[in-house]
Amino acid sequence: MERDSRGIAVTVAIVAAIGISLLAMLAVMNRRDQIVGLNEDIQYDDFAFSVLAVREAHSLGSAEYQTNAQGVYWIVTLKIVNHAKRVDYKFKRSSPVLIEASGRELRPSPIGQQALESASGLRCSEPIPAGASCTTEVVFDVPANARVSSLRISEGGLAGDILEVIFFGKKRIELGTVEGKLLKRS
Repeated sequence: MERDSRGIAVTVAIVAAIGISLLAMLAVMNRRDQIVGLNEDIQYDDFAFSVLAVREAHSLGSAEYQTNAQGVYWIVTLKIVNHAKRVDYKFKRSSPVLIEASGRELRPSPIGQQALESASGLRCSEPIPAGASCTTEVVFDVPANARVSSLRISEGGLAGDILEVIFFGKKRIELGTVEGKLLKRS
């Protein structure tokens, strides 16, 4: 009896190892890095993102609600396209992430975003219907000495980011920098 259960355990371990190996091979065969520039789409499943422009500001907001950046506010104009046939897409403002040349990641600034929206209104807050697109601005408070090189979209948190890189490859929108300044701006 003990010998049978040991044999079953070995068989299960071998089948699991084969399954993991096949999954890894499939991931490697389908994995494709995608690096694009400004005004070019980067595809995530049925959804595409492109950076249309980046501008800087030291303060944002309306007369009633104004805030100053700790560094410099970067306002990224982002276009989201829903290529799905039937599924709506809900854009999360926390999804875009700026990446410095050193690899450090910068998340959107909730305070800067609130100030911008107090002056210009909220855009892309409703689900984007299948086949439609939406353009919005996302605010980052970037340290003055930062050398930001690219932007990525993070939909699934740390675990999702790891799985995405493993299975789909690294996806980046290159912004282009020289001594911390963008090459192209609106």
